[in-house]
Amino acid sequence: MKKDKILGIPFYRFYYDKEKIQGVLDELLKLSWVPNTTNWIWDGVTEDGLGSSLHEVPAFADIFGWIQECLDEVADDMGMTCRLKINSSWAHLNQKGNSFYQHTHANTFVSSNYYASGLEQDKTVWLLPNPYFSLTNIYPCGSHPGSAGEDEYMNDYYRKYYLIHEEPTEPGKYIVFPSAIPHYAQANTSDADRVTIACDAFPNGLINQGYTSRLKVQVQ
Repeated sequence: MKKDKILGIPFYRFYYDKEKIQGVLDELLKLSWVPNTTNWIWDGVTEDGLGSSLHEVPAFADIFGWIQECLDEVADDMGMTCRLKINSSWAHLNQKGNSFYQHTHANTFVSSNYYASGLEQDKTVWLLPNPYFSLTNIYPCGSHPGSAGEDEYMNDYYRKYYLIHEEPTEPGKYIVFPSAIPHYAQANTSDADRVTIACDAFPNGLINQGYTSRLKVQVQ
């Protein structure tokens, strides 16, 4: 495990066995995919949310067993009184030129991403509102696009009003981060598909703060 404070917040990085990386990618490429606005998503995801369970697919038992071990390390480092258990998982495929729009993850405690393939130059970007501006509700740096295109305008806007972290795509890397931080993925510039696994986890067991503030949670 490698722990970095990014934007002042702990992000956790782990690296899967190099000998097993290609096998995971091969299994992911066997999945069926459906359109997802700006890329493709595993067709096992259903609108009722009951199908967001890639971790229950037998072909991925080994990688998710390892991911659970990583989450155990995260819980230990945080000093949690319970465990972190996967409550949702799925996969994305980005063809050349595909990206992933800015978003957060709801109904979870931590989120994570496993990079099965892709190029280092194509990054995942996290955006933390700059407290100089967000806490004062004063925006003195301008925000109109002027003559710039929309993409240029948004990049300029983000640079001014957000603290930004860019994470390179590295096959075999698994990163755990706070679910509420907005993030997006830059366009895939490779001729090959970029494939990732997304995984959310929630406290499981007795959440105990003090003597009377207790909550027992069982993640299904």
